[in-house]
Amino acid sequence: MKIDFGAACMDLFKTEKKWITLLLLSVCILIPVVGQMVMLGYLFRRHVGERAGIPAADFDFTHFGEHLKAGLWPTVCSLVASLFMIPLIMIAMVPMFIAPILAPENEVIIVVAILLGVLLYMATILITVILIAPIQLRSGMMMDFKAGFSKTFAFDFLKKVGGSLFLWWLVLTVLVVPLAMVGYLALFVGVYVVITWSQVTMMHLLFQHYDLYLSRGGTPVEVNPELLAPLSQPNRPPSLPQNPPAIPPAIPPTA
Repeated sequence: MKIDFGAACMDLFKTEKKWITLLLLSVCILIPVVGQMVMLGYLFRRHVGERAGIPAADFDFTHFGEHLKAGLWPTVCSLVASLFMIPLIMIAMVPMFIAPILAPENEVIIVVAILLGVLLYMATILITVILIAPIQLRSGMMMDFKAGFSKTFAFDFLKKVGGSLFLWWLVLTVLVVPLAMVGYLALFVGVYVVITWSQVTMMHLLFQHYDLYLSRGGTPVEVNPELLAPLSQPNRPPSLPQNPPAIPPAIPPTA
């Protein structure tokens, strides 16, 4: 099995109302924390459903609460796991703060230190995301906090496909940087569209690597049936008949 990067990039545009989905998911990006949960819940339902033979559906705010519930677990697990990576991120930023103190008059050393610090910071962030990926994947598919922190699954997943996932996410990151700059020029609004597209593409790559993991003898993750259950339909008032029955004429009084 090979990773199809093109399919990941075009995943957002394969549904019927793709532009509406792109717009609504971009709105979710603007909502702190909760918006990310809703997007994750939608994407987990989408990818888990596709692997069960359910066609991908467009995003709809009608199912906001159900997507929020599905996205709660991977979001919380990711936040908790990222707390353990904060010391590494702080260490990566040390050169940016030490150089101006040790050599305040040497501009070359300061510039080199800042560039080195930025590169280390970006690399540490990417490594952090890779380490969190199996935690997020398992907790999201099982909709369970404790299930996400399975050392056996995490180590096995990273051992079998971690290197490939790192390379493809690195390619995506390199591609997103210039696109985000163009998005800033588009009245700043375009950057949210780029972020939305990158999130959808990243999730598609994650599930592709899950398929690759299974093809290499990995242990399948038990899917929570709630992710495959049909979404609730909005409550609508009963429709009125188009041609209401005619009122019978009044009977004239008898003499």
